[in-house]
Amino acid sequence: MKATLLALGLFGALGLHDFFVSILTIRHKAETKTLDLTWRITAHDLEHAFESTAQLKLGSDKENPKADSLLNDYFKHHLVLFLEEKQLSWQWVGRELDGETLYCYLQVADVAAPSGLVVQNTLLMDAYGDQQNLVHVEGEKLPPRSHTYIRGSSPHTFTW
Repeated sequence: MKATLLALGLFGALGLHDFFVSILTIRHKAETKTLDLTWRITAHDLEHAFESTAQLKLGSDKENPKADSLLNDYFKHHLVLFLEEKQLSWQWVGRELDGETLYCYLQVADVAAPSGLVVQNTLLMDAYGDQQNLVHVEGEKLPPRSHTYIRGSSPHTFTW
């Protein structure tokens, strides 16, 4: 019994978990005509996805000096945004680590209105079969919209 409790405690201390979720919030700012993206991800899940290509070691003294560009390139492969049949690109704004949660900030310029925004989000689905990616789209005077992506999901169009 003590051995079982000890083993469970060790697994908990290592940060293992049974669910894999990322949350991407896309906020339209009418005054700046931008889409501000905030991606909330469990840092060690993301680091695991990079194990075969690069050691990120986020937030440590041995952090990979190319971590920002590696993350941004990974996002470019796993997040696709279209508006009026035009693929959108973003600028990397930055990131911060809060415990085990990594916040990444991106910005898309020149977006007058996000109606008809098509999103495809496959983040971490190559590493975790049961990964779920929630996307929330918000804007001034617009009701928030949400969608959950799982492996095999099609792109989703957010309309108001």
